[in-house]
Amino acid sequence: MELAKPQVDIGLSTNHLDPMLAFWQQKVGLRFDHALPVRRGQTQYRHDALGSVVKINHHVHPLPATPPSGYRELMISRELQPGPESMIDPDGNRVCIVPKGYQGIDQIGIRLTVRDLASHRRFYTDALGLREEARSQGAAFRAGETLIILEEQTGLPVGDGARGSGWGYITFQVYRVDE
Repeated sequence: MELAKPQVDIGLSTNHLDPMLAFWQQKVGLRFDHALPVRRGQTQYRHDALGSVVKINHHVHPLPATPPSGYRELMISRELQPGPESMIDPDGNRVCIVPKGYQGIDQIGIRLTVRDLASHRRFYTDALGLREEARSQGAAFRAGETLIILEEQTGLPVGDGARGSGWGYITFQVYRVDE
């Protein structure tokens, strides 16, 4: 897979637009880029995170109550950050500002929990062609400048496909996507 941009984007869904925008723009310090109407009742508020886009999808209609997805935490590196600073946004999504280079994160890191590390390892290396990086526990894969960190947790519930609030997806922009 050839990345069209060397960063991975991450998206979340919310019904609480104003407190979420205040948190991500003021507390985390992300720069708002623009709002993108997605469909009737959904607008995506796009924020720059060192080249990655943090997509805050606001839904007018109530989102279903669902278990959290496997996407557990966004880590954003900062020059001169003295140490990790963990925060939780108004919807309960975890974000951590980390010193540049912390655990191999020079741009952003996305931490996921997965039921089967071996199958995810095969997917990220064989299907996506990402390079695995050495890690004492779990696995980590480099997608351009973004580090994707996987931690195995057997017994995680299997979702029904419904997407509620919270972290929901990552996006790779690739060349020749139809191939």
